[in-house]
Amino acid sequence: MFKKILLATDGSEHALKAARYTCHLMKLDPQIETTVLYVFDLSHQFSLGSDGAVFFDPDILRDKMNEVAEQVLANTKAVFEAEGLTCKTEASMGHPAFVIVDMAEQKGTDLIIMGSRGMGEFRSFLAGSVSDRVFHLAKCPVMVIKEDKA
Repeated sequence: MFKKILLATDGSEHALKAARYTCHLMKLDPQIETTVLYVFDLSHQFSLGSDGAVFFDPDILRDKMNEVAEQVLANTKAVFEAEGLTCKTEASMGHPAFVIVDMAEQKGTDLIIMGSRGMGEFRSFLAGSVSDRVFHLAKCPVMVIKEDKA
């Protein structure tokens, strides 16, 4: 069975659903260690200078990431605490798919769990989904918790 789970979260309802499922797995096996990871997506965090140069202020980004990460991780951790479970939390910056896969490898993760935003085929084709990239890049199993279709 799985001993180390990496739960990737962006704070969305889909990610919280994935957190609830992770809790379910942890109750089945109390030996499971879970790390919740929030990745601040740098791909949209830049400015264009008057000369066309692309730049960003790392201090401003770090402050913004810390602010957002604190809230997202607190909300996700609350799901675990409500079930009487504990998890570790981490925050990082970068392209989410690559950071998730790298972190999973560094930690010796047995399973990556993440929610699916369900963008639909066309938007996913244009933008590419994080879950799809993680699925193809990861060396361990990836579980994507999909949205309910009502």
